[in-house]
Amino acid sequence: MTSSSRSAHPFFVSPLIATLLIAAPAGADTLFATAVEPAAPAVEVETTAAPLVSAPRYPREVIARPLTFPKGLLAVGADAGGNHDFSSMTGSPIAGYGITDKLEVQVPYSFSTRDFEARGTVGVDVGYAVLRGAVDGKLEVVARVRSGYDTLAVDAMPLQLGVHAQYNITPKLAVISGIPGTQQLRISLAENAAGARPIDLALPIGVGIQASTSIYFQVDTRLAQINLSDSENILIGKDALPASLTMVWNALPALDVQGAVGTDFKNSPGDALTFLVGARYYAGDL
Repeated sequence: MTSSSRSAHPFFVSPLIATLLIAAPAGADTLFATAVEPAAPAVEVETTAAPLVSAPRYPREVIARPLTFPKGLLAVGADAGGNHDFSSMTGSPIAGYGITDKLEVQVPYSFSTRDFEARGTVGVDVGYAVLRGAVDGKLEVVARVRSGYDTLAVDAMPLQLGVHAQYNITPKLAVISGIPGTQQLRISLAENAAGARPIDLALPIGVGIQASTSIYFQVDTRLAQINLSDSENILIGKDALPASLTMVWNALPALDVQGAVGTDFKNSPGDALTFLVGARYYAGDL
């Protein structure tokens, strides 16, 4: 899961007031006295150029942010989620850091808050920007890998590999795929209840809308899941119709507040309803 706008100072011209008082000397033995004005001294006008204001490294507009944290930027936050009847509730603290402008790491943790159990799943998500600013600055592509460990089940979490891509159709509208946690290729490292290690390929897709400087919406779905080994084929519309809506409010330049709801519109949408609320704080040079 933009820095505040800064106004440039206009040119400052030092005020100069010069007053020349010229008196004509009067002589008792002269009929006329003539005063000659000396030339005014040359005056240098000092100007101070407006300081250059660099573009924010992590803008307030979510749609304009790089897909990896800038170098030295630390993100910390947490989410609280649950299902339709609150019979399942989770807490999910997360931290992320920009190692370089292109390389980041995120560490999410998730545990049950309904029947409190501190043990849960800890993951590591690494992203590296392989393409940034292509197609007139509209396209960015980040290679991502994610895995972790379930401390409750004492099993390795699936290895997830994929491409996190965003194409900005306009400054307010974008198409996104492969956000952290939804990598396309999933390889199970531990056996499931049936003794299999499923491998599948998913096709996630989302649309982002920057409604205002501080408000961002994103609608996500999954077009298909393709069975590669011991998994199943799922086609949107035929087998499932998953969808989620996320809203991000940049309450402060360094603070995001977010909420999300999701369901499967084809398979008992009421029972499949889930929700999430959370926040992210960014420490460092925005």
